[in-house]
This record gives sequence, C-alpha cells and structure tokens, in this order.
Amino acid sequence: MVNEPKTSRYQIVSSMTPDEVISEGYGEYDDFYDPVWEERKKEIELEKEEARKNPKSEEYWRENYIEF
Repeated sequence: MVNEPKTSRYQIVSSMTPDEVISEGYGEYDDFYDPVWEERKKEIELEKEEARKNPKSEEYWRENYIEF
C-alpha cells in the first residue's frame, strides 16, 4: 500500500498568497508577472486622465457605466 498525501500540491498552492508560494519554493516572481496587465494599467491611467479633463465625462460615465 502506497502512502499518498491527502492534500494535493495544487490544494496547498491555491490556498497560499503569492508571497507564500514564492517563499515556499513553489513558484517564481515571473509566474505572477503579466506584461499585458502592465500595458492595460498604462491605458487605464490615460483614460482616467482624459476623463478628468473632460467636464462632460463624469455625467457620461454615471449614465453608461457601473462602478465595481
């Protein structure tokens, strides 16, 4: 009879924070880096700046978008 753990590695890693995953050796910083998200952050900042400059934008956003 083989002694197999009752908790899988996936269950352990999925319940950990990114810092815990890295410190325990299950992952690396590159596993959590997403270059597409970095580009999207820049786009969001530009959109926010444009919205601040446009006085009608606040009214438009309230009518057409829901804040999460």
